[in-house]
Amino acid sequence: MKLVSKNSASGIEKKLDQNIAHAKLVEESRKKARIVGHEDPTTAQVKARKTREKNLAVWLRYYLADAFCDDWSPDHRKILKKIIHLIKHGGLFAEAMPRGQGKSTICKGTALYVILVGLRKFVMPIAATGELALETLDFVKLQLMENERLHRDYPHVTTYARATGNKAIKANNQLRADGTGSGIEWSKKAVVLPSVLDSKGKPYPSNGAIVETHGLTGAVRGRTRVDKTLKIIRPDFVLLDDPQTRESSESISQCNMRERIITGDVLGLAGPRKKISAIMPCTIVRNGDLADRFLNHKLHPEWQGETCSLVMKWPEAQETLWKEYQEIYKEAVADGRGFGEATKFYKLNREEMDAGSLMSWDERVRDGEISALQTAENLLLETGDQFWAEYQNDPKELSSSMYKLTTDHVCNHATLMRPLDIPEDSTFLVGFADINRVGLHWCMAGFAQDMTCHVPAYGKWPAGKAELYKENANEKESGAGIYNGLMQLCDKLEATQFMQADERKKIDLFLIDRGFRKDVVSRFCNFARLTKRYSFEILPAKGSSNTKYRVAKNTLIGRQYEGCHKRKPANKGESPYIQQNSCVWREAAQRAFLGAPGGSGGCTLHRVPNKNGHLPFAQQIVVERLLDKVMIDGVWNYKWTELFGKQNDYMDALTGCWVAAACCGLSASGAPVIKKKKKIANVVIGKRRK
Repeated sequence: MKLVSKNSASGIEKKLDQNIAHAKLVEESRKKARIVGHEDPTTAQVKARKTREKNLAVWLRYYLADAFCDDWSPDHRKILKKIIHLIKHGGLFAEAMPRGQGKSTICKGTALYVILVGLRKFVMPIAATGELALETLDFVKLQLMENERLHRDYPHVTTYARATGNKAIKANNQLRADGTGSGIEWSKKAVVLPSVLDSKGKPYPSNGAIVETHGLTGAVRGRTRVDKTLKIIRPDFVLLDDPQTRESSESISQCNMRERIITGDVLGLAGPRKKISAIMPCTIVRNGDLADRFLNHKLHPEWQGETCSLVMKWPEAQETLWKEYQEIYKEAVADGRGFGEATKFYKLNREEMDAGSLMSWDERVRDGEISALQTAENLLLETGDQFWAEYQNDPKELSSSMYKLTTDHVCNHATLMRPLDIPEDSTFLVGFADINRVGLHWCMAGFAQDMTCHVPAYGKWPAGKAELYKENANEKESGAGIYNGLMQLCDKLEATQFMQADERKKIDLFLIDRGFRKDVVSRFCNFARLTKRYSFEILPAKGSSNTKYRVAKNTLIGRQYEGCHKRKPANKGESPYIQQNSCVWREAAQRAFLGAPGGSGGCTLHRVPNKNGHLPFAQQIVVERLLDKVMIDGVWNYKWTELFGKQNDYMDALTGCWVAAACCGLSASGAPVIKKKKKIANVVIGKRRK
């Protein structure tokens, strides 16, 4: 055993003490480096700041001078006045302004204003997508870090924002002078302002204010945060910045979904006791889209709505001198000479060309142009029909459809045949049921060999105003309602006597839409197949657009039919189902009403007491319009649109009947049904011939 001398021991202790002292010094240095402090502005600066805070229009023009360098238009002032009122008192406001008029920038600036002034504590910018929502947060971050005017008047926020270096880890480790955390958060999707005290030891109104972004179709429901005192904070100010994409605006179903999210999930964010404030800057892309709905006081009276246009009144010479201007402009620009010649023409005739016009914002003049009216006229030339949506918030109707189908066309195809009777030449009797909460819309149809169709019956189950299940039903209740409804409808059809030449005609095939609650539809179809409760075959059906319709050999059951096929289910326990090309058969079903009643390949309806007896049915047949049909890479691309606010359940049911007829082997071309003969082996008693 080796002994350590006293001198050596004291040397080791001294070295340990030095190491500990050094570690403490390093720790103190690191801690000191994390401490951030600020100096309050002078009394005069604070007084001037508070004066500006009383007026949102003044505040935005002063602190965001680069973004708002021109005078406000009357529309701007009207909208800003409404915004500040709803911020202070709660409420909902939708504003449609021309593109480039600054509606989104006003929205972003307002988010910055409310958190710095302390008017709202939890701001949630929501956009059509999560990526677009981040633009508001990035704007707030940039202003807090780079804006010198904000730094001079709000150093109790900007000093701490700048110290983060735009890095979340620095924000997490940031300390106040007393060694406690500053409370700032600086993440990708959220910012929380620091909680600090002024020179008198009082907290600032902005302390702990939150900006957290989300995409509209993301998980926005029930968003909350917990502050340092363990108090739950809910969003109290929502910025719905253009909550629709161009794609979603063209889709009725996507508009419906986004409308439900806004009215349900978004407006419930503040909780049961606080009135939420929400601003929705938007553009009407087409009539009946999401923006158009929330700007409609009849559809959404809870929302204040303002629709502004670039041109409030067109000039008297719009069809004369401005037509000449357009020709000069087009020719010169196409030739590469620019629009200088058109501008010279405008200068020479300006007084007459301006007469009668009224612009919403006289300051909106682009470089090289000499008036807001000329800018608008040039935009009209550059953007064509899109000008009316983007700058006037008054979109033109979409281009005319490939064929014009009216309710008169459909109603005029009523015949003298009694309900439940089908023509003698009908080869098959088929049906289809479309499912939604209010009921099962069903249709029966007899088809001749050339696919001439006759509808002997259609309806809704349960009839009248009765529904399959209540609006607030849970998944179990809705499933039970659908299952029971399907059984009751099929029981009714089984008992119904469809007649053909004084003989009962049995149903050959009945399809059920599985696009909604396919689990319930599969369960019912399996039950019907296994129990043989019905004399007719019942199968689920799923529609696809023409570009998405595919036939995979490994899932195909039997042979492929025209525009449809029977396929194996993807999951165990599900029923086999019919996959259909909805575009092909929807067009066929609609075109069947364009020819003479009773013509080959057409569609007729059963007798009704009066001319308008089939009108409710007809109104749903014409809801969808085929705008265009183009061959791309050997595949037809269909472009459909729907009339806003109208049902199309009977259209889906009738289309499904055409699919069912195809599944029975019929063809739109009128070709005869070709059935494959079964191969029978030659058998000799006692031997099997090779």
